[in-house]
Amino acid sequence: MVHDDRDELDDIIRLRMAVGLLGEKDHGNWWPSLWFTSNAVAFLTPVYETRTDAARYHGLVETARLVHDSRIGVGQAFHLFRLPETLERRLHDVVVNDDATSKAGGIPQKGDAEALLSEIAETVDASAGPIRVGSAAELDTSSWIKVLAGHYLSAFRSSQQTFPYFTVSA
Repeated sequence: MVHDDRDELDDIIRLRMAVGLLGEKDHGNWWPSLWFTSNAVAFLTPVYETRTDAARYHGLVETARLVHDSRIGVGQAFHLFRLPETLERRLHDVVVNDDATSKAGGIPQKGDAEALLSEIAETVDASAGPIRVGSAAELDTSSWIKVLAGHYLSAFRSSQQTFPYFTVSA
């Protein structure tokens, strides 16, 4: 899978942060974390200093990944929080080494997260629970980001949980 476009990496990071924030305990309550609160900043800053936002991002991704994995399963599927290993490595590198969370707009507020989803989302019908949206081959294009944004936006607006995923085989 070839992902050379830094803008695409930033879009994935922004989408992860938006969905992650909206799914946190104090918003959608899809997962029990509060990584994007001021308490998390106060707790993490003495340890991570200038990399606090990267630590918050990674904590949120891991929390959302666990919930998605528990609903979808692990092994034959990819989702927003579990992408192919080469792409995950590139995302990790830009977050840790290139301050990508700041370059992608920083940690969002709820209104920012909703606006981002509205801005990039492709219109889709809401569907609760795990939903197959395509095959892993589609991850070679950037259109999948809009598809996932549409599913999450629809789900948050209708107060239901959705877990869009791509299967390894067609």
